[in-house]
Amino acid sequence: MAVWQYLLIVVPKDSIDSNYECIFKNNKTKFLPETDVFWKNFNGDISSIISELDQIIPKANWGNDTYLNWKGNGNDEEDNDACICLIDDKAKIESFQFRIDLRKSSNITEVLQSVLDLCKKNQLILIDLKGEIFQPNLHDIFKSIKASNATRFLNDPIQFFEDLSKNNTDETRA
Repeated sequence: MAVWQYLLIVVPKDSIDSNYECIFKNNKTKFLPETDVFWKNFNGDISSIISELDQIIPKANWGNDTYLNWKGNGNDEEDNDACICLIDDKAKIESFQFRIDLRKSSNITEVLQSVLDLCKKNQLILIDLKGEIFQPNLHDIFKSIKASNATRFLNDPIQFFEDLSKNNTDETRA
């Protein structure tokens, strides 16, 4: 993950229940928590979601039939990407996440907005690295974007690295 990318985890809206607290809020690891439990009862059109992502971000030249990846052009400050992991028979999603390159405003106004529209259409919600839940609209997510490590880096790279050396920029902390 590039320091200028902002990551969001996607889960079905109707899957958030009491398990959320256990999985996200109490995660003490340095890794993202597993999200497969959120997708167990999702009956949406997976092929439609994949097809729509194909229209938003170019398909990457790696992965396989169950580990699908999309990657924008990093050389043109379009380092947007997405990943969907499917179970072995491709009938269910195990995880879905995407990252937006904050270096270019069109990544927010076009790419992020398109992914948010896809989420709205499919009754999906978003979770940031702090575990905050967001409806799929830019207004709700904007505060999280502004507080992210990616924005802090882009606003003042030297200060960001000075803070990092003091261990003060871990955005997974509340």
